[in-house]
Amino acid sequence: MHNRISKKTLWGIMVLTLVCTIITLGLRIYLKDRLDSFEMESVAETLPHEKEEQLIFTAIEEISEPEEELLEKYNSHFDELDTLYERISTLEQDESLKDNYQKIADLWDHELKALGNDIMAKMPEGEKKTFFDGENTFLVSRNHECMKAVGHNKVSIQERIDYLDRYITVTREHCKDLIKEYTSYLAT
Repeated sequence: MHNRISKKTLWGIMVLTLVCTIITLGLRIYLKDRLDSFEMESVAETLPHEKEEQLIFTAIEEISEPEEELLEKYNSHFDELDTLYERISTLEQDESLKDNYQKIADLWDHELKALGNDIMAKMPEGEKKTFFDGENTFLVSRNHECMKAVGHNKVSIQERIDYLDRYITVTREHCKDLIKEYTSYLAT
């Protein structure tokens, strides 16, 4: 009896293996992208009711003088957020702490969006695409950076708190960097 495999069969097996490998890698990349986008969407979700801190900022914005420089406005908002963050970081780690971290993260997202809009409003058209692309890159890298803060042996509330804590820190640093880099666009 012949125990030999023909070259044609061997090539067929190799091609089939290669095709299956390519399909598997493609599916893995696709599913990874979908998971990342799902995570970004779930982090960006906001609660349907208006948050207390948002009311504070709305009141501050309404009271502010119209000629107030944007730079001063953002520095004031950032100080308020830092105060809120310091206040909640001393609380007991439970579900309400996670909710408080989520509120602070949402407020930083709001500040980041408003800051980006104010910068782009005074930016020349030629620079807007580069700025927009840079911000999109930041959003993706922020998610990856925050996922590094989540440990495998922590309970789910603790994981979420760690994620949100890193999220707040990274977003805060980015907002401060934008203020430094684009000060000329924020001056009136």
